[in-house]
Amino acid sequence: MIISSTRSFIAGRRPQGRVLAALLLSAFAVVVLAGSALAASLVKNGSFEKDTDGDGVPNSWVGTSLTAADKRVCNQSYAGACSFRMTGPGSIRVLKQTILYPGGGPAGTYDLSFWYKRKDLPADGAYFYITFEHVDGSDNDAYVAIPAGTGTWAKGSSFAESTEDYDEIQVWLLFTADSGKVWVDKVKLVLLP
Repeated sequence: MIISSTRSFIAGRRPQGRVLAALLLSAFAVVVLAGSALAASLVKNGSFEKDTDGDGVPNSWVGTSLTAADKRVCNQSYAGACSFRMTGPGSIRVLKQTILYPGGGPAGTYDLSFWYKRKDLPADGAYFYITFEHVDGSDNDAYVAIPAGTGTWAKGSSFAESTEDYDEIQVWLLFTADSGKVWVDKVKLVLLP
């Protein structure tokens, strides 16, 4: 199953000694929502507007196993001028941002939202993962799949629960498809009151 191989891929790219927790939120889904104002996002450069070195990987993000076609593009966007595009074929590819909290960030419920557009995306082709690396060395995570098919810009959203204080959050965009394309834009992560 694609989720098992994806979880193995993520576990292999974490610091040693960290094991991906078995806890996945049972209530995950991509929900098309009307726009709403949210608190300041913890994600930096979530609309992919900045790429100062011109390498196709936006500032504040790191890419793993990206192909030349997986990059920041400024001819498709929901907000601003740019978005990030991933396209098949290829191996599992990742765009990741790590948000550090020395001394520990608060346990609680977080809202991950993003805008996506897709073309011929197969089922299980693209996901967002959120991983909370706890202060005590344990972790928990949640994920949300981007739906298969072709469609114009739509909003995806999922809630992620940090079960205890953490020292970092990792936000992962994973592309696992052998075909199709996905564009993402306006990625936000907000701690709910």
